[in-house]
Amino acid sequence: MRRPLPLVSAALALPLLAGCTAGGGAPAHVVVRDGVLRVDGASCSGARPYEAVHRGADLALVDESGDVVASDELGSGEAVPADDKDYGVAPRIPSFCVFDLSGLEVPGAGVYDVLLDGHELTRIEVGADADDLRISIPALGTAELD
Repeated sequence: MRRPLPLVSAALALPLLAGCTAGGGAPAHVVVRDGVLRVDGASCSGARPYEAVHRGADLALVDESGDVVASDELGSGEAVPADDKDYGVAPRIPSFCVFDLSGLEVPGAGVYDVLLDGHELTRIEVGADADDLRISIPALGTAELD
């Protein structure tokens, strides 16, 4: 049984973007910033409270008119280091779980709500000149949109 995805508070729900794509097949990723101890490179899913972020979950971008403009299914997540510290021979290190979205084609610059399995997750702002879309969970930043 899947637990419902916690809604991200309005204070955290905005721009996360270290860069976003306006389409054209540029890379897109979901980054679950949960800091769980994992083996670097291991297959993963989001950890508590982000268990809903897992392989097979449906991600959709919804424009300001309420139309779904892009969607993709999450593939396998991969554990990546959460920081650049040297942990020596530790078998597990603090990590984030990253999902590639190879099938997500963002139609262009704009503001989009991100839904995961139909639940509102966050809101992102996509720039026209960026080359990589990163959807962070929880969202980065506390700025509010006008």
